[in-house]
Amino acid sequence: MCLSLVSPSSGGESRKVEKMIEASESQTGKESLLGNSGALVKRGKALYHKFCIHCHGAKGNGRGKASYYLFPKPRNLNLGIFKFHSTRTNALPLNEDLYQTIQNGIPGTAMPAWGDIFSEEEIHSLAEFIKTFSRRFSMESPDHKMPVSLEPPFDKLSIANGRIMYRQLRCGGCHGNEGDSEDRLSGSIQEFGGNLSFVYDLRRADQYKAGATGPDIYRTLITGLDGSPMNAYEYLSDGERWDLVHYLQSLFVIQASKPALTDRQIYSQTIEKEIDLKPDSPIWNGVASFEINLTPVRARKNPITRLTVQSVHNDKEIAFRLEWEDPKPNGAVNDTYLDQSAVQFALNQDNILEGPFFGMGERNKPVNIWHWRADVRQRIYNGENLKPNRSHSILHPSSGLLLNPFTESSVEEINSEGFGSLSIQPVEDQQVKGMGQWKNGRWSVVFSRDKKTTSRWDIKFLNGKPVLLAFALWDGDNKDKNANKMVSFWNILTLK
Repeated sequence: MCLSLVSPSSGGESRKVEKMIEASESQTGKESLLGNSGALVKRGKALYHKFCIHCHGAKGNGRGKASYYLFPKPRNLNLGIFKFHSTRTNALPLNEDLYQTIQNGIPGTAMPAWGDIFSEEEIHSLAEFIKTFSRRFSMESPDHKMPVSLEPPFDKLSIANGRIMYRQLRCGGCHGNEGDSEDRLSGSIQEFGGNLSFVYDLRRADQYKAGATGPDIYRTLITGLDGSPMNAYEYLSDGERWDLVHYLQSLFVIQASKPALTDRQIYSQTIEKEIDLKPDSPIWNGVASFEINLTPVRARKNPITRLTVQSVHNDKEIAFRLEWEDPKPNGAVNDTYLDQSAVQFALNQDNILEGPFFGMGERNKPVNIWHWRADVRQRIYNGENLKPNRSHSILHPSSGLLLNPFTESSVEEINSEGFGSLSIQPVEDQQVKGMGQWKNGRWSVVFSRDKKTTSRWDIKFLNGKPVLLAFALWDGDNKDKNANKMVSFWNILTLK
């Protein structure tokens, strides 16, 4: 037997070995945790009943309190049928498939990406608990992972062949000849279980639920989306599948973008100047902007997916400036459905993991909402001279109803403890001011209020103390109203 001695000159190699041992021990500890199924399920159950129950329901049947407002409907976990998996069609997903879905969320739906909220172990525990809802996991094995072959060159020939394949497979029957027939069949085709299905625009890479990279789309084609009208194309040759992938990618007019604000931190900047409500005021020059992801509560064409937020404060007041793209302004002078925006604050929690449901709070966890509408006082600039189109009437032209009867402000303060519990604050407590302005295809809206008030239903702003806040937009051109809107998840605000 030969013994190898480590010389002083090979100290670097020795340290590499030590690191490998440390990494191995760390991984062993993780595997031990993940192997303790009972502990994982218990932990996952606690997380599920805190964060998932509102949509998927206590019994996992997809009938949570929020489900009645959502489209597409939340998954019925009892069926053991999952759209997103790397295994053969109609087979159970692997643990890593469930993990990926929870981590990344589902674009175009109300299912948020939990990867920037939960730890790796927490996501694994949720996946383990979700499996307890269906007997399939105790009776079947997930099957093997379907292989994704090496991608051939993305070239004109492959795209041309893919276009032919798209027509031969009659994909246009659902998606349209150019892949642009979003919503054409929505309300007429059903998923397994009777829920209606929404047909997404194939030109929007950001709406590919299982990912828009070549391997992602290839995997969707070979496995299908179980429980939906989207079949698996196992019978195609490898080259035909890649040609179809390349043709679909050639249609992209909107690319998949990286998630905004992954650390979920927003800062309010200190200023010495007086805060005014003008959206184009110089006080906003140089103030940090934060990009917020939005998702529609109900799937729709061309959703607004990004919102820019700024915040400033002085000794007395705090203000927020929201800005978003909107090609057509919908105000009270000419439209029945108004453009709207809202900022929602958690009243008693400052930690996302302890916060209320981001869909208007929950029982014993109230939220304070600042709600703006594009009423008759908002400035809408039209034409090259940029003259504002304004009206002094406070009557809505269609309904004849008064808008914001409490105050001359375009903003009202609301409180909520979950669906069906909205209450408008009394006149004396309506202290938020607001103003909106539409110019060059963008809305800019400013909210302002004193940092401290005497009402226990108002959010208080203290230097250094974090505040949970979320955002919502209503697009009048899409006939948005009430629960039909775009929403964000919780973010954390800190006053610098």
